[in-house]
Amino acid sequence: MSDEDDIDSDDDFEEDEAPVLSEKRQSMIDLEARRRLEQKLEDARVRKQTQEYDFDFDDDSDFD
Repeated sequence: MSDEDDIDSDDDFEEDEAPVLSEKRQSMIDLEARRRLEQKLEDARVRKQTQEYDFDFDDDSDFD
């Protein structure tokens, strides 16, 4: 009998299946993920719009 016959490695690396979620729970998770994604997109849109303008509040020479 060789050393390879003594090793039973098939059971050591079995992958656990992802837990099965109820349809209601899965829809709640999907809704929350969508809400977070929409918030990130809105934040990026606002950030991009405000970066397009050159706000120079420190230069008050126009008001002298």
